[in-house]
Amino acid sequence: MRKEENRKNEEQNERDEGPTNKRAKEEQNDMSLTKRTNDGVDGVNVLSVCGWRKGEREEMQDAHVLDDHFELSTVVDVKTSAFYAIFDGHAGRRAAQFAAERLPSILKTKFSTCKTVGELESGLKKSFVDGYRQVDEQFLAQARRVRPTWKDGTTATTIFLLNSTVYCANIGDSRAVVCRKKSSDTVVALQLTVDHSPLQFDERMRIQKAGGTVRDGRIMGVLEVSRSIGDGQFKAHGVTCIPDVKKFSITPEDRFILVACDGLWKTFSNQEAVEYVLEKTKETVKAEKSSEEETLIDSRYSVWERTAGELAAESVRRGCGDNVSVIIVVLNDAHA
Repeated sequence: MRKEENRKNEEQNERDEGPTNKRAKEEQNDMSLTKRTNDGVDGVNVLSVCGWRKGEREEMQDAHVLDDHFELSTVVDVKTSAFYAIFDGHAGRRAAQFAAERLPSILKTKFSTCKTVGELESGLKKSFVDGYRQVDEQFLAQARRVRPTWKDGTTATTIFLLNSTVYCANIGDSRAVVCRKKSSDTVVALQLTVDHSPLQFDERMRIQKAGGTVRDGRIMGVLEVSRSIGDGQFKAHGVTCIPDVKKFSITPEDRFILVACDGLWKTFSNQEAVEYVLEKTKETVKAEKSSEEETLIDSRYSVWERTAGELAAESVRRGCGDNVSVIIVVLNDAHA
C-alpha cells in the first residue's frame, strides 16, 4: 500500500513539473541534533525534503535548492555546512531557475577565500549581499540580450547552516520559520525572514523616492513584492535585490526549519503550518508501522518527504491558486 502511495506521489510531482532539486545525499548513522566534537565545535546533522504543487498555474515557476553537504573545502573547523533555497518566480520561470543554478556556485566561490569559520562568519552578510546582486546583474544582462526582453522575476529565501548557526537571507515574500519545542506537547513558530511588500513603510518610501508609485498594494499597480531578482522594468522604480540577512543559533528545542513561497502563507499562518507538519509526520509514522521495514534513514526521509508534499497539497485544497513549494530541514532527531 505504501509503495503504491509513493508511486502516486511521484507521478503527481512529475505532472506538476517540479523544479530542479539539487541534493547531496549521504547516509548518516547519527541523526541527533547537535554533536560535540573533540575540538569543541558543534555540528548539526540535517535531513532535507521538498514538496510542491503547481496549483492553477499553467507552469511551475518555482525553483529550489537542497544541499545537505555544501562543500567548504578551504575552511577549517566546519562540522556542518548546508544550503537551502526557494525561488518563487513570476512572469515566467527563467529568473527562478537562473538564480537556483547560479547563486550556490557564486557563494561557494566567495566562501572559498576564507580559511577559518571566524573569517567566513565575519564576511557572510557582505557575501550574501554581493552574491544576490551578482545574480541579479547577470540575469538582467541576459534578459536584455534577447527580444522580446525577458520580464521574469523571482523572490529568494536562502538558508546557510554553518555548524550550529543559521544564516538566512531573503528578498520578497517567501518565508522561513523555525519550529521550536516549548513543552512536551506544544511548539511555537519563529519567523526568520521579513516579508518585503510595498505596503511596508520603509519599502514604500524607497519606491516613492525612486519615482515609483504603489497602487492597490503593488508597485506601479503590478508587482506585489518590493525586492526581487530580475524584474528589470521595475528596478528604476525602487525595486532592489539587496537581501535582509539574519543570524539564528540552533537550540536543542528546534525541530525543523520550514521554508516556503508565499502561496503557502496565504493559506497557513506560521503556527498552523508547523503544527500541521508535526501532526502529519505522526500520522505517517503510525501508518508505516504496519508496512515492511526499511533502513532507518530511508524511513525517516520518506516520512518527511510525504509530509512536505501533503503540506503543499493542503495549501492548494484551501484555495491557493499559485504554485506552492515547501522545504523542510529537519534539525532535531529525524523521528516524527
